[in-house]
Amino acid sequence: MEELAAEQIARASRLIGVGAQSGAVVVGLSGVRRTRGLALVFLDASVSANTQREMTRLERQGARIFLCAQLADLTRPMGREDVSVVGVRSGSLARGMAKLLPQRPKESSQS
Repeated sequence: MEELAAEQIARASRLIGVGAQSGAVVVGLSGVRRTRGLALVFLDASVSANTQREMTRLERQGARIFLCAQLADLTRPMGREDVSVVGVRSGSLARGMAKLLPQRPKESSQS
């Protein structure tokens, strides 16, 4: 799980409103639980430790999980400040957002 700084959230928020209209964004914990093929998942820092642990299964499926101090800063452009979990389906929106986020840390190889 990676933490996002406010400026990184602001960059990603520019695309999330468009994604919500296209159906590429899944809003809410129950929706994220049911959806397969998520590339990105954003959690509000206020979610329980159990929910954070639950989201690690999505990491095993290839999704990047981000913890946001104020998820409302990300979801405001789509008119939803009341959610604690948002997912982005794999596809062009996820690729575009990933370019605005920190690069995934490289796995260190040991010889």
